[in-house]
Amino acid sequence: MKITKPFLAIPIGYAARGKKLCFYNGSDLVLELDAPVDAAYPDYVQYVDVARFMGEDLTVSTDPEIDVDIKLTDTIPVQEFYREKYRPQAHFSAKHGWINDPNGLVFDGERYHLFYQHNPYSHQWSNMHWGHAVSTDLIHWDEQAPALAPDALGAMFSGSAVIDRENRTGLKENENDVLLLFYTAAGGSSLLSKGKPFTQCMAYSTDNGKTFRKYAGNPVVEHIEAENRDPKVVFVPEISAYVMALYIDDNRYALLSSGNFFEWKFLQELSLPGDSECPDLYPLYLDGDPKQKRWVFSGASDRYLVGDFKSGKFRPLKEAKRLHYGRNSYAAQTFSDVPKEDGRRLRIAWNTTQAPNVAFCGSMNIPCEMELKTFDQEETLTLWPAREVKTLFEEEDFPALSDLGLGKFSLGRRTYAPQWIECTVKASKDAVFELSLFGERVQINAEENTVRCMDATMPLYMRDGNIRLLILADALGFEIFCGEGQAFMCMGFLADYTLNRLELTVQQGNLTSFQGHLAALQSVWPVK
Repeated sequence: MKITKPFLAIPIGYAARGKKLCFYNGSDLVLELDAPVDAAYPDYVQYVDVARFMGEDLTVSTDPEIDVDIKLTDTIPVQEFYREKYRPQAHFSAKHGWINDPNGLVFDGERYHLFYQHNPYSHQWSNMHWGHAVSTDLIHWDEQAPALAPDALGAMFSGSAVIDRENRTGLKENENDVLLLFYTAAGGSSLLSKGKPFTQCMAYSTDNGKTFRKYAGNPVVEHIEAENRDPKVVFVPEISAYVMALYIDDNRYALLSSGNFFEWKFLQELSLPGDSECPDLYPLYLDGDPKQKRWVFSGASDRYLVGDFKSGKFRPLKEAKRLHYGRNSYAAQTFSDVPKEDGRRLRIAWNTTQAPNVAFCGSMNIPCEMELKTFDQEETLTLWPAREVKTLFEEEDFPALSDLGLGKFSLGRRTYAPQWIECTVKASKDAVFELSLFGERVQINAEENTVRCMDATMPLYMRDGNIRLLILADALGFEIFCGEGQAFMCMGFLADYTLNRLELTVQQGNLTSFQGHLAALQSVWPVK
């Protein structure tokens, strides 16, 4: 086919099996796509930018071989996004295509950048790019063109971002500080990268993240072992160097150090029992005291170590602890370069819940603020939704209740909107009660000091008969926070909006008082 128009229109089926489309210029493979192509009964059309091949004659093959008429088009038709069934209304998701791990979270002085694992060609995992969105408030995101695309070194797996304010790379070209992306090139994940190993690479932007170029000297870290991946880069003043936390294999991670971003040397190895992949490394002040600086090292499943840097290495101070107890939050990352005057450690995780028969797949959890606090002489990581979430509130308090015995109580009704449900409860020692909304229930057991949702249980952190609980409900499930944020769970399900009454059921014991705040959240998406 001769490329005479800038876009390919590829028919996609929700239930179709995957096919590999290969585009050749002569004998050179120039484009490779994995997608559930369905030319017979397509559910939607996916558009692929091929403007860079304009005027060229390409040969197209499919594996397995199918009959498919691939059309070219000058424009992408205007499509309706953000109001689809199961589209989260208070959480980020891509317009179309698959997303997973958040990558490269960074603040450039004006905007927050959210990069993420992305397949722009279908709703299934494959063709890993780095998607890109920007925001000025952490809540409303403007999706950009993908920042990184697969190449001969491999698909674009997870990583991180930092701003090279001191121009250590020497890549600065204008008044803008260079924005650096560190990512894994997943060699062997495609025909283009056949036979290549997993390596760590760098890309950079000199125009505040509008465009990115891959470093000509890639990889900056050669293959170490297995599918080593997910580089998290952060500056550590204690050793006057940048440190790269890198997943190796099993529950093992490596720390590497560099003064210039190009040359990395091995620093140490760490293990994180019960966890793997997507390391994060960041400082926090214990109880807000700047004299008590700690470093937190965490993995994709939210096990974490609290430690410090002594004698040039990270030193864990206690055994690993657990933050997340659910089944649908993964690969959380914190933002780099948030200004000191803000003082917050902000993070975003991936909600792994998948909705059926839609052209998008996956979403991000709500942005959260991280703190390190002392409870019962233990240094404990906490998280709570970022204060910006409250800008979405449509107020609807439910009245304070008291002396509630056995029975069911209606607390409010709102249709089709995400909900913020925050409550403070004084309960008898043997109290057991449930909150239900959108077809799912959260059970609070004061006797056992637990919170349960579906098949997951987490500590309640009840103190002196007082319970604090926050539930964020959206189209793809609940995010549940308890105490001061010492424990958290994300439980995915498809919201049933016909069951839109928030109900409290006391099953055992009694509730002396029940106070709280119920707020519907406005949609973060533009009305079109």
